[in-house]
Amino acid sequence: MARLLFVAFLLVPGVAAAAEKIDVSVRGKTLTLNLYRPPSGPPRGTILMGSGDAGWVGLGVVMAEELAGRGYLVAGINVRQYLSSFTYGQSHVQVSEVPGDFRVFRDTLMQRGAFARPVVLSGMSEGAALAVLAASDGRNHDWIDGVITMGLPASAELAWRWTDVSSLILKRDANEPSFAPKDVIAGVAPLPLYMIQSSRDEYVPKADYERLSAAARDPKQLVIIDASNHRFTDKRPELQAAYTEGLAWIARTSPKGKPR
Repeated sequence: MARLLFVAFLLVPGVAAAAEKIDVSVRGKTLTLNLYRPPSGPPRGTILMGSGDAGWVGLGVVMAEELAGRGYLVAGINVRQYLSSFTYGQSHVQVSEVPGDFRVFRDTLMQRGAFARPVVLSGMSEGAALAVLAASDGRNHDWIDGVITMGLPASAELAWRWTDVSSLILKRDANEPSFAPKDVIAGVAPLPLYMIQSSRDEYVPKADYERLSAAARDPKQLVIIDASNHRFTDKRPELQAAYTEGLAWIARTSPKGKPR
């Protein structure tokens, strides 16, 4: 871990610009990407960063700002907005729709001149699960170079309603349609998968993230941080260091993981 911290602090971040709001039309719904551009020079790559189910707040925003300051284009996906936009009656996001929706995000970024290789799908909690699902579709393997997850859960919702706020407060899964990342995670290969988990995650116990890691195929890495909770609140420097190492590992491991 000392080496990871050294790697992180070698890269002193600049000041990233405030997020640009980009409207994206996805299956008849208007969603918003939060785009963070590097402060200067050509981007080092592109990261699609999915939030947790609380929306574009908290850890996702912190990581997006930090990574943009280090030279990456970061497109923040508000997972709560994404899920809630397709939740009405018995309707909700389908597992089969997520990979195509991510291709729409890609196409929009390309149209805005905000797309540079290598490309990493990433996210926190719900956003991590959607990143795994999108990358598990072989039709996306030609433009994705790797995946970095933070707090990947054993179960991820496919819908969101305001009544689910109580589940966030009580720290339990919402009573919504869901999918198991374990069922699709093997499909991420041959793209490299870098999983960062908290050893004291109140949502994802050790047995869950070990099963997820076992179900994934090489190339893969599982990094455990001795953090006090799901959000890595007391170990943010360690999280940033691990994330930096994950980006470097993907660049070394992925046959496409070089700037183009």
